[in-house]
Amino acid sequence: MVSEFTEFTSFANRLADAARACMAEFAGRAPEPIQKSDGSPVTKVDRTIEDRLREIITDTYPEHGIVGEERGTTGTDKEFIWVIDPIDGTLPFLAGFPVYGTLLALVRGDAPVVGIIEMPVTGERWVGCQGLPTTHNGNPVKTRACDDLSVALMSTSNPSFYGEADRPALERMQAATRWGVFGGSCLAYGQIASGRIDVGFDVSFDPTDYLPLVPVITGAGGVITDWDGNALTLRSGDRFLAAGDSGIHSKTLAVLAGIETR
Repeated sequence: MVSEFTEFTSFANRLADAARACMAEFAGRAPEPIQKSDGSPVTKVDRTIEDRLREIITDTYPEHGIVGEERGTTGTDKEFIWVIDPIDGTLPFLAGFPVYGTLLALVRGDAPVVGIIEMPVTGERWVGCQGLPTTHNGNPVKTRACDDLSVALMSTSNPSFYGEADRPALERMQAATRWGVFGGSCLAYGQIASGRIDVGFDVSFDPTDYLPLVPVITGAGGVITDWDGNALTLRSGDRFLAAGDSGIHSKTLAVLAGIETR
């Protein structure tokens, strides 16, 4: 199968390779965290990876825009925009938990058309491209069917991210599902694509955190939106939801909104 975005997917894999190599340069060293203005941590490694990826993009596609987690935005009026989260899961990275990764996306207009979840420690990579099936280390993957929340395995990154307004939604989801797993960062969304987790949701995240997930989840047969069921774009808010099954996605939207479902 061929997609009009195949060339860009090959380039995105090149970026992921560069991110993995850059991460390896810092292996075994405990980075010193810096607290950003929003209270979240960043390290020299985050910034080094993003700088390297920006350089490769600018050299190869100078006509494209870039939105990065650490270095801001350039060329957001361009037809194609690269989205970079150099280390998704900086807290696990600081703690030495191997669930952190690099997230990459190519956005055309409002739609992410290429997405990568790159896991440097476990050596895993999920690749999504519009018009093609999602792959995990080169092999096609699919989400699993599950339209019953009461038997579902749900995931969210960190319960401490939930403020007073959002905590009731988390509690409702914990009550509605059979099991919950926490702290998986972007790895959890790769496992939704691979059919091992049924539903994942998060709050206090940026487009750099979730736009790369869109082609990965949808290309595996899943659904990913904001908490109102709208498509995710560069202008979306800080809450998103991914599910392997459209039925469980609809039911999760209702639970998050506080609507009783039977």
